[in-house]
Amino acid sequence: MPELFLEIGGRSFSIVCEAGEEPSLERAARHLDREAQRVVEQTGRPTERQLLLLSGLMLADSMAAVEDRLRGTEQRLAATEERLRQAEAKAAMLAANALKLETEINHRAPDPEAIRLREENEKANALLERTAREINDIAASVEASTPR
Repeated sequence: MPELFLEIGGRSFSIVCEAGEEPSLERAARHLDREAQRVVEQTGRPTERQLLLLSGLMLADSMAAVEDRLRGTEQRLAATEERLRQAEAKAAMLAANALKLETEINHRAPDPEAIRLREENEKANALLERTAREINDIAASVEASTPR
């Protein structure tokens, strides 16, 4: 088992871990060290126990804020997906109506209703594309803000 030497809040720690866990533990130690440095700056020279407790609490508070943001983003994503489903259904209905009207007036002069339905269909398709872009943007935001 590999042994890691980590520095947190100006103090050195030695830990043993499973092979392959080193990068993840070093990353976590860097986060904890940043919080520990803040504790040291704010309180002077706390005991090791106080340092680790306060640093851990500050890190947990940050994590809770990220989780709250993630929940909010997931809710916005779900709402956007629902709007997308509705837009898809409307687009399908408008396309069917437009096709029906086009079939009925195949050799007649353009019907204002058919033109209106075509325009509505184009608007629905534009809304559908915009909503799909929003979903992709939100998904990218969620992936970018999710701790790894």
